[in-house]
Amino acid sequence: MPRRLYEITFISSAVALVVLLGIVNCLQGTPFIGALKCSYSFTSADTIVKVLATLIFLLFVGLLLGPVAATIIHLPAKKDQNHSKP
Repeated sequence: MPRRLYEITFISSAVALVVLLGIVNCLQGTPFIGALKCSYSFTSADTIVKVLATLIFLLFVGLLLGPVAATIIHLPAKKDQNHSKP
């Protein structure tokens, strides 16, 4: 995959993580900046909150380990390119 695609995926995942965190906070009735508050009152025991929390966790782990995986994937490709040049 080209480096640009990795960057776009990383940034869009980070934005999705922030949006999902906002949605979960809204569903649980947490007030936002400026005292804006959603009228929902879901708890951590509700299925929708559990599903969104799982997605948040997976995105977070992906954002942590994604750059490491990208580096590991590109190392063999760079070594092969260096050995093929005379």
